[in-house]
Amino acid sequence: MNLTELLDQARTAPAAALLEDLALISAVSPELAPVPLAAGSLGELVDGYGRATAPVVTGAVLTRDEAGLVESCLSALAQDADRILLIDSGSADDTVSLAAGAHPHVQTVHAPWTDDFSHHRNLALREIGDGWVMYVDADERLAEEHAGRIRRVLRALDHVLPEHDFVVCPTIVDTNGTAYTDNRRIVRAGTSLSFRGRVHERLYDSAGNTPPRVHVSVVLEHSGYTPEEIARKQKRRRNGELLALARQEEPANPKWVYHEIRDTLDRETTTPDRLRRAFAELAGALEALPPSGAPDYVSERRFDSWVLLCELALGFGGVEEILHWTERLEAVGGHVEATYFRGVMETSRLLSRLSGLAEQLGEAEKWETPDNRFLLARLFEVQATAALASGRYDLAGTAYRKAVERGAGQGLADDVKGLRDLLAQLAPSGGTS
Repeated sequence: MNLTELLDQARTAPAAALLEDLALISAVSPELAPVPLAAGSLGELVDGYGRATAPVVTGAVLTRDEAGLVESCLSALAQDADRILLIDSGSADDTVSLAAGAHPHVQTVHAPWTDDFSHHRNLALREIGDGWVMYVDADERLAEEHAGRIRRVLRALDHVLPEHDFVVCPTIVDTNGTAYTDNRRIVRAGTSLSFRGRVHERLYDSAGNTPPRVHVSVVLEHSGYTPEEIARKQKRRRNGELLALARQEEPANPKWVYHEIRDTLDRETTTPDRLRRAFAELAGALEALPPSGAPDYVSERRFDSWVLLCELALGFGGVEEILHWTERLEAVGGHVEATYFRGVMETSRLLSRLSGLAEQLGEAEKWETPDNRFLLARLFEVQATAALASGRYDLAGTAYRKAVERGAGQGLADDVKGLRDLLAQLAPSGGTS
């Protein structure tokens, strides 16, 4: 029996404790799917699970001035982590003392900040000699309804895959509902894997490739990217400095170009010329990558970079650029992304044409006569519709009034009423249209 067959059994008929715990696994990466299990039959696995001991789980938490968050973070781990290893980088507030009171077993390692998140995460791997290491950030909190799940699934994985080196990935959900699933947060203490990257750090094997992954139905609620937390920690400035160092050390790695643009460039307010320069910088870095064979540490942000290139091109009106990069997205299965950017591009072009048409239609007024007055009224109705559709609300109002003065406008009035009724239906309870 292999892992896929066992997980299928767990999902369809979880009639034993082992199968119930394995049902918490939502997916495994292709490398693990065909792996043969430690015991040959399902019966042997199920029987042996009753005698299996739960592994020791250590929660590794990096902190610096997290007094407002650390208690909530650590207390939520009470059912899943036997102990907490706090890697503190010089907190000037009550972080360390509050952490000591939030969990019964807290060990603190004081490690001066070195402008390198990977360095501090790898410190934890050197300090912890047994069981599993679960990395949780201070601004994350294990969902209350998922308490205990980590311990269960790690015990099950120890039982069926005792010798394999892989990472376990919970889901991280931001306060705005955005979910991230490829989070390499849980690993065996004796792992051969290590973190790389000064920022946006991840676990990799010695060749710089992504390790096998087990995804589990566990959620960590993340509050670190609220505007208040971004401002408090000055994350844009901090990330910008770390990314500049990473680019200095690894100038041929395009993912640092991607992260620097994504994390530090305000695409809402930046000029089209600056967006075009950022586009050229990222596109050039990507084109320098070999088409295949580059380790994941270098190439893993290729798809995300293509998406970012399309966003930048939207900002400076790069039609040809969007068509080029959406073709690449489409070729690797990014159908939703490609359709979105093409749709936004085409909609923008159509709205621009509609806006221009609305302007042109109004010019016919100078040829008005008593004979064409009613036809001109209908033309003003068309102008108002074009202006409304293209967001030219001031022009829409003027054209509508001119249509009404000449005996038309009822069709547009009916359309506006229908739109108002629709918005009233869609508005949340207590809202207004």
